[in-house]
Amino acid sequence: MHLTELLREHREAILDRWFDLIVKTYPGLSSVFLHKKQRWGNPVGTNIEDAIAGLYDELLKDEAGENLAPQLDRVVRIRSVQEYSPSEAVAILIFIKHVVREHFTEQINAGEVPVAEVLRFESKVDSMMLVAFDIYTKCRNQLFELRLEDFKRHFSGVLRQKGITVDYPKFE
Repeated sequence: MHLTELLREHREAILDRWFDLIVKTYPGLSSVFLHKKQRWGNPVGTNIEDAIAGLYDELLKDEAGENLAPQLDRVVRIRSVQEYSPSEAVAILIFIKHVVREHFTEQINAGEVPVAEVLRFESKVDSMMLVAFDIYTKCRNQLFELRLEDFKRHFSGVLRQKGITVDYPKFE
């Protein structure tokens, strides 16, 4: 049997396990909260869950489609705002490789699933991680720029009260 067929057949179990591993990266009671399936009461958990489902579907395609970047953006943007390091933010994508190996160890060891297919799948995950890293970097830059603009507004107000004007240089 081909890996893609097995991945389609076991989709829900694999997604549940992947989501569990991601949630375990959150500290304390956050992981308990993220498991609650309430769209309005738990937007972070539901966004992560929806995003990884979309990413999973992209991994099953022969070629990544135009949905890859938006799905990655949904999950990576959350992690970038939460102050995760770049490696911590994108490491959650590695988890799918572990879940697939864990779920299909017997079939792989028995030769029922060609190792070449597993390697091709893992290569897609690696490529996805590179895109995710770029997205993380853009998100962190946007966050830095927003914080800088906020600081400038606040600091300029203080200086204006003292009668001092400042022209801040533009960073491009």
